[in-house]
Order: sequence, then structure tokens, then C-alpha cells
Amino acid sequence: MLATTFLLSAALTAPPMAGYIDRIVEHRADGDVILRTSEHSDFNGGKIRLEQKLRRLSGNKFSIDFSDQPAATKTYHEALCLESGMRPSTGRGILGGENAIAAWSCVSSETREGTPATIEEIERAFDEPASSQDNWTDYARTAAPSGSAAPGQPFFAIGSMNVKSSVAGAVSYSVSVDDRRCYAQSAERHAGAFELSAQTGVNCSGTRPGSLNTELRACVPRACGLSQGSYRIR
Repeated sequence: MLATTFLLSAALTAPPMAGYIDRIVEHRADGDVILRTSEHSDFNGGKIRLEQKLRRLSGNKFSIDFSDQPAATKTYHEALCLESGMRPSTGRGILGGENAIAAWSCVSSETREGTPATIEEIERAFDEPASSQDNWTDYARTAAPSGSAAPGQPFFAIGSMNVKSSVAGAVSYSVSVDDRRCYAQSAERHAGAFELSAQTGVNCSGTRPGSLNTELRACVPRACGLSQGSYRIR
């Protein structure tokens, strides 16, 4: 119902746009704040235009705070997550890569979110490569995005994860396309043992026909999970 209501109130009437448009709304010493306008699925085969609020970190890397977004974007995020029976994440993340457009993150309705990590903590969490490893009590299970899209057209690469930790600490997770040409990553801290089910995705575009590799990784203090998939551009 929410998705339908949003569709009726925000249907796209302007001509289709290519990629995205950035508009600086605040100059800050730690990075300009921008509003990025891009097109997204309206859940009914069409497109709608949305703005995501980002802060530039360096080059093609931006921070995003899912709790600090325009009202229409929050409504869309809620509708997107509701499609999978989830709710929007309220944490922070990093969007990066030369062709990354937007990022979204959903968590299970039964999940208790932790304390959002700082941007510096999120960056440090991915300094070391992850490998798949579980133990008897802790695990990190992931499913990388897979699908197909037309050349030059944005697509939403979304993956899923389920993690469990018997000890307090951080969970970090990332989704990437084409060797991080598009990626989104996030982390949060938990004060005690925890479980988390989530979906995380990045809007990207493929310029030429072919296969793009995808990856989703997640780590808790005593376990990591890594899975790979592909997107066919045709």
C-alpha cells in the first residue's frame, strides 16, 4: 500500500535523465554536502526522481546518513524495504566508485540495530580483505547480487546477509559491482551478543555489454562471509 501511495504522489513526468545530477547545498571544511538527483524504480515498471543527501569525502567517495534524508527519499526507502518485509536502516555508510549513483540499506523488522559507526570506523573496517569463515556459534552468511540490465541503464544491485555474534563488537558489510566501480559499505557497533538480517544495495550502471562481477561481504568479531555473483549487461 505504501509503495502504491508513493507511486501515485511522485510519478515521474519529466524526461528520463542519464546518471545523476549533483547540487551543492552546503560548503563544509570536512566535505561539501550535496543533493544528488537520480531516477529509481517506482515499483510498477516506471521511474521516479529522488534526491539523496551525501557528503563528499574524496574523489568519487561520499558518506551517507540514512536518517538524515529528504522526506520523499525516506518514504521511498521505507517502501523499498517493505517490498522485502523489512524496514530502512538508520545508520551511516559510504557510497563510492566512479559509476555509483545511490545506496540503500534495509534490516529485518525483528532486528535491533546497533550504534552507527563513524565514517572513519567504516573505512578502517574494510582495510583488510575478508575470507569466508564461521565457527560453531558465530557466522556471517551472504548472498551477492545477481541479475541483468541494459547497457547504459542504471540498475539496483542488492545482496543479503545474516550474521550472528556471541560477543559484543562491530558488524561491517559491503556490496560492490565490477571490482568496486560501484560500492556501498557500512558498519555498526553492538554492546552485547547480536544477530542481524539485512539487505544492502547500490545503484550502478554498465556501459558495455558483458558480465560484471559482484561481491557481498560481512564480518562480525569471530566470523566473516564472502560471496560473489554477476550482473549481465545485454
